[in-house]
Amino acid sequence: MKNNRINISSTMKKQLVKEFSKSLQAVQMSLDFVFNSDSAKAIRERAKELLQEEITKIENETKEEEV
Repeated sequence: MKNNRINISSTMKKQLVKEFSKSLQAVQMSLDFVFNSDSAKAIRERAKELLQEEITKIENETKEEEV
Protein backbone atom coordinates (compact mmCIF):
# COMPACT_ATOMS: atom_id res chain seq x y z
CA MET A 1 0.00 0.00 0.00
CA LYS A 2 1.34 3.42 -0.99
CA ASN A 3 1.54 6.02 1.75
CA ASN A 4 0.58 9.52 0.68
CA ARG A 5 2.10 12.48 2.44
CA ILE A 6 2.68 16.15 1.75
CA ASN A 7 6.01 17.27 3.21
CA ILE A 8 6.28 20.96 3.97
CA SER A 9 8.47 23.09 6.21
CA SER A 10 7.61 23.74 9.82
CA THR A 11 7.10 27.41 8.92
CA MET A 12 4.43 26.45 6.41
CA LYS A 13 2.78 24.11 8.92
CA LYS A 14 2.60 26.94 11.45
CA GLN A 15 1.03 29.14 8.78
CA LEU A 16 -1.62 26.46 8.13
CA VAL A 17 -2.30 26.18 11.87
CA LYS A 18 -3.05 29.91 11.96
CA GLU A 19 -5.01 30.02 8.70
CA PHE A 20 -7.27 27.10 9.59
CA SER A 21 -7.37 27.54 13.38
CA LYS A 22 -6.35 23.91 13.85
CA SER A 23 -3.77 22.24 16.06
CA LEU A 24 -0.37 21.34 14.66
CA GLN A 25 -1.29 17.67 15.09
CA ALA A 26 -4.49 18.11 13.06
CA VAL A 27 -2.56 19.84 10.28
CA GLN A 28 0.08 17.10 10.26
CA MET A 29 -2.51 14.33 10.20
CA SER A 30 -4.28 16.09 7.34
CA LEU A 31 -1.00 16.28 5.42
CA ASP A 32 -0.44 12.58 6.15
CA PHE A 33 -3.90 11.76 4.72
CA VAL A 34 -5.06 10.34 8.05
CA PHE A 35 -8.00 12.76 8.00
CA ASN A 36 -10.17 13.17 4.91
CA SER A 37 -12.68 15.79 6.07
CA ASP A 38 -13.45 18.91 4.06
CA SER A 39 -11.06 20.91 6.23
CA ALA A 40 -8.32 18.29 5.77
CA LYS A 41 -8.78 18.51 2.00
CA ALA A 42 -8.60 22.31 2.21
CA ILE A 43 -5.41 22.09 4.28
CA ARG A 44 -3.81 19.81 1.68
CA GLU A 45 -4.89 22.11 -1.15
CA ARG A 46 -3.45 25.15 0.63
CA ALA A 47 -0.22 23.25 1.36
CA LYS A 48 0.13 22.57 -2.37
CA GLU A 49 -0.43 26.27 -3.08
CA LEU A 50 2.28 27.21 -0.60
CA LEU A 51 4.69 24.74 -2.21
CA GLN A 52 3.89 26.14 -5.65
CA GLU A 53 4.56 29.67 -4.38
CA GLU A 54 7.93 28.48 -3.09
CA ILE A 55 8.76 26.90 -6.47
CA THR A 56 7.85 30.12 -8.29
CA LYS A 57 9.98 32.15 -5.88
CA ILE A 58 12.99 29.90 -6.47
CA GLU A 59 12.53 29.96 -10.24
CA ASN A 60 12.36 33.77 -10.22
CA GLU A 61 15.50 34.01 -8.10
CA THR A 62 17.30 31.67 -10.50
CA LYS A 63 16.24 33.76 -13.50
CA GLU A 64 17.48 36.94 -11.80
CA GLU A 65 20.86 35.34 -11.15
CA GLU A 66 21.21 34.41 -14.82
CA VAL A 67 20.65 37.98 -15.98
